[in-house]
Amino acid sequence: MGGGKKITKYATIRSVLSIVWLLIVATGCVPRARIPDERFQRAEQLVYVGTELMRKGRLQEAERVYELAAEVAPVASAIDGKGCVALLENRLDQAEGYFLEAYDMDGAYDDVLLNLGLLYQLKGQSDKARAIYLDYLSKWPESPRARNDLAVLEYESGQGRIEVLSQLEKARALSNHEIIRANIDRLGLP
Repeated sequence: MGGGKKITKYATIRSVLSIVWLLIVATGCVPRARIPDERFQRAEQLVYVGTELMRKGRLQEAERVYELAAEVAPVASAIDGKGCVALLENRLDQAEGYFLEAYDMDGAYDDVLLNLGLLYQLKGQSDKARAIYLDYLSKWPESPRARNDLAVLEYESGQGRIEVLSQLEKARALSNHEIIRANIDRLGLP
């Protein structure tokens, strides 16, 4: 009888070890093959192509190229690109999911935060958008886009002309971009 218990215990331990091994394999705890740098470079090239397509208004093509880039290598910029397409197509909840996924994938990829801020601004969640812009500017005070987007948010939120003008003047000092100039002209600022 004692031998039977040993066999049972051994079978139980073996079963547990098998289950643990399957869980480790299934959850990705086993080291995977390293993705070659060339694949990351190729994925980033595809993101650039997708961005050019998006700028030309060819959103469906851009989305397919971003999807391909994400298949080639796990780059946050590809997921961010898919979010931008979703945002432009007014699929706001899907865009938010993509932006959050991209940031979770690479917390150092801060550019996605500006897209997330814009999304919250469009959804009428001004407090969330403002918090994102201010946090971004605390890390990257030289960002003309963050300053411009914050100025537009403040203007839409009814903030005073001085606050809006201050952000737009700082944005213009950093970049004399046509969008910044158009916002200054639209507000009738000098």
